[in-house]
Amino acid sequence: MSENKGDTLEKDLAEEIGITDPFLEEQIGSFGERLEQLIERKKVSRRMLATMAGTTEASIRNYIKGRMPQIDIAYKIAKVLDVSIDELISGEPAESSISSEYVFIPVYNIKVSAGHGLVNTKPEDVVRRLAFRKNWLNYRGFKDSDLVMVMTQGDSMEPTLHSGNSLLIDTSDKNLTDGCIFVLRFGDELYAKRLQKRFDGDIRLISDNKEYEDQIVKADEIDTLQIIGKVVWIGKDLY
Repeated sequence: MSENKGDTLEKDLAEEIGITDPFLEEQIGSFGERLEQLIERKKVSRRMLATMAGTTEASIRNYIKGRMPQIDIAYKIAKVLDVSIDELISGEPAESSISSEYVFIPVYNIKVSAGHGLVNTKPEDVVRRLAFRKNWLNYRGFKDSDLVMVMTQGDSMEPTLHSGNSLLIDTSDKNLTDGCIFVLRFGDELYAKRLQKRFDGDIRLISDNKEYEDQIVKADEIDTLQIIGKVVWIGKDLY
């Protein structure tokens, strides 16, 4: 049975702009159609939407043509248009398969040192969110409200951590476990280090890169050491 002209044009469009909308083939209505309708309903210009969502007007045009935005941009667009992320992405109410299957963990504008100490200036800023499956979090025994993500900088934890890696931190787990990697604050500086408690009450900060000497926090300096949480997952680019 031959395809009708509308189906063929729709497929040609999808191939031309390189996307895509996972709901297009299911005939639930494309992302671009929903976005355009929501823009009209909100009575906001594409330029204003782009400015408020932290993207470009050209990107908004591409989204209307069918290209899917990254999840952090989609969140901002949904907020500007006063809809849930579920309604924007799928056209369904808030309790859709997306919200039931994933949680979105905040990534903070903060870098922790995998080298010498690094002072951070704006730890409160959330720059984006990354999606994790709820099933995986439940399997690991994590609560999404306890999880945050930060970035690494430096080479003292190579080959385990490389500069620019994303770290998922469980802020509820602050019990010092020998050999585990923790994000910690020592004085005004933030580190990602393995910790080891010594028999004399001192704590050793261990670098995986043996070109770096271990640091010792004396027992009488423990009050200056704050464990932020345990590193439970690492995200990295291969190239």
